[in-house]
Amino acid sequence: MIRTCCIYLVFVLLCAKTTAQNMQILYDFDQLPQTLMLNPGSEIDYDMHFGIPFLSNVYGVAGSSSRDVNYNNLVAGTEDTGDVLRNLHELRLGSGEIFLFHQQIEVLNFGMRLRNPSYYLSFGMYQQTDGFSAYPQDFADLFFYGDDQDQDGIPEYEKNYNANDVNTVFELLGVFHVGINKKVNEKLTIGGRLKLLSGSIGLETSSNRGTYYLSRNPLSNEPYVHNYENIGVQLNTAGILDPFDLSEDIGTSSELFAGLFFMNGSMGASLDLGFTYDHSDEWTFTGSLLDIGMISFKHKLTNIDFDDAVIPSDEFYDPAGAELDYWETLYIKDELPLSTDERSFSYLRSPRLNASVRYNMRRKVKYDKIAFRNVRADLSSDYLTSSFGLQVYTAFRPSTPVWAVTGFYSRELNKYLSLKGTYTVDKFSFYNIGIGVSTHIKSFNFYLTADNLVALPTVKNSNYQSFQFGMNFTFNKP
Repeated sequence: MIRTCCIYLVFVLLCAKTTAQNMQILYDFDQLPQTLMLNPGSEIDYDMHFGIPFLSNVYGVAGSSSRDVNYNNLVAGTEDTGDVLRNLHELRLGSGEIFLFHQQIEVLNFGMRLRNPSYYLSFGMYQQTDGFSAYPQDFADLFFYGDDQDQDGIPEYEKNYNANDVNTVFELLGVFHVGINKKVNEKLTIGGRLKLLSGSIGLETSSNRGTYYLSRNPLSNEPYVHNYENIGVQLNTAGILDPFDLSEDIGTSSELFAGLFFMNGSMGASLDLGFTYDHSDEWTFTGSLLDIGMISFKHKLTNIDFDDAVIPSDEFYDPAGAELDYWETLYIKDELPLSTDERSFSYLRSPRLNASVRYNMRRKVKYDKIAFRNVRADLSSDYLTSSFGLQVYTAFRPSTPVWAVTGFYSRELNKYLSLKGTYTVDKFSFYNIGIGVSTHIKSFNFYLTADNLVALPTVKNSNYQSFQFGMNFTFNKP
């Protein structure tokens, strides 16, 4: 019971976290339909697009801000989840480290220019898994070594363990969206997107506080006392745990699938805003603010609360490595200030901010045949564009903002092929080199991006990796 809960909870808190997704390669790249999801105010030169279902955008990213957290250090040679968690703890991470994972599959993406050609309507649906966690250093130390941190068989008194760094959000969602893009004039394009969210799985614990410590009680025959002071720790879950025995019970695949389509009552909404401003033929500025909204979970609810308590005990932590047995014993004896309930919960989504400035350069080329697509509607088809610039990104996560700065160079090699190279500095890497490729063959478009190329040859030693690809059809009216 509590063993399963502890394993699952610690695994989620430490290893399976997701992040705000920074798609810096795809942002403002080659006017792909998916750039509208990153900036609803992107420039659009085509009149209609249709993404191939389930293949128009497939994206995944996973990583840790610590360079030591990688496959070889965590998983290689282990036999079970407990071994993985112990390997992670032995890396001695600090409370400032964060973990991430984001996955997205686009089910439908369609768009068309309206009767007023200044407006472009787009809509669709995608499935995503997203979340975030800071490393709960004190929580992990207490879980593995209890009150005997130096493992000498003598408990350590008056050592404080803080709950402040326990901050996690995890969600499996279906996202239905509709957006409108308007070309205001030759210089300015603006856009907005409304997203309706259907929650299949949710987990949230944030704004936690309080301290635990062990003390002596000279007025009692008990050898020591567990003290939980000013504790306010709450874990809210939906679709994960059974509230009666805290067992691992995430439901069948059909239940998870139904949760993506508003069939369980967990719903939310968010708004995206964006713009593109062509200051001149050379200089362009863009910006977007995404995921302004909230979500409420109301199905298969379990809330686990830790409250203030002073608990005498005649046992202390066994330093021989039986940490799960120790915590299970305390739980069975009602010596943990833990209670469970079934309450709906809501939280604000983590907004994401994108901005960029780029310098455009045009070069004249000659073609014997008319090009099948016009790269930029306001320029002659005899011109191709290269550009370089700077992008910034910030995600406002529960414990700390996640930021990134990207320098980029993009080039239309010909009417069929465009490339974009990026160099990104963020909390996960200071030498993240990425590349994006986009090709157009008549109306068919295929794109592929990959991040952190330096680490690809030794990916099992990498702390961060991402990839993305998609297939679309874009059309222009005759």
